[in-house]
Amino acid sequence: MLTGEHTRSLDDKGRLSLPPAFRSVLAEGAYVAIYKQCLGIWTAEEARSALERLEAAVRAGEATGDEFRRFSSSLEPATVDAQGRLNLPASKREALGLDKNVVLVGVFNRGEVWDADEWESVLSERSSDDIGRWL
Repeated sequence: MLTGEHTRSLDDKGRLSLPPAFRSVLAEGAYVAIYKQCLGIWTAEEARSALERLEAAVRAGEATGDEFRRFSSSLEPATVDAQGRLNLPASKREALGLDKNVVLVGVFNRGEVWDADEWESVLSERSSDDIGRWL
């Protein structure tokens, strides 16, 4: 399970230092893809599950084949190095404007890497009272 909000700085090679809890979950590797306005990070199992759900949505007419292809082709494998850093692909960092200051957010079955300013904007638009009805 991936949770928490972690302020990070990408190094010059685009590597993200993972907190210990993320390291243990992603130790066997990860998949990254552009996800909404951030970079999503999934374990191989969760990436497969996401693709299966999206494929089922295509079959049910709830999603398009183009959506499936776009997400599937966007997924890239990534590994955690011995120092607990995840290398984020340059093309995806550039597309999202992920330069130096980022926030790593745990969202249960995935991680999300946000530009720090964009994350602040997201937080300012949401009310913490919204979740009370679900807890």
